[in-house]
Amino acid sequence: KPWAECETDAERLDVYNGLLLAAHLDAAFDKGLITVDESGAVVPSPSLSPMSLQVLGLDSERPIVKLRVQHQPYMKWHREHVFQE
Repeated sequence: KPWAECETDAERLDVYNGLLLAAHLDAAFDKGLITVDESGAVVPSPSLSPMSLQVLGLDSERPIVKLRVQHQPYMKWHREHVFQE
């Protein structure tokens, strides 16, 4: 959840309000072009072309992000407010 959208300093500083992603995936995540589902699978936006999926390395096997239960509220927020379905 972006700092500007956080309601408290506790949210801003919560170590679970963030993911360590490769730079290209981090940029796509911030723009809502990918998200992470409850199981940790990277989910691309349907708006991405096959070429974009290939460039991002998402054209075959989808990466899995190790999530803890504490990540879930932030991932849910991302899917509802940022991800481009």
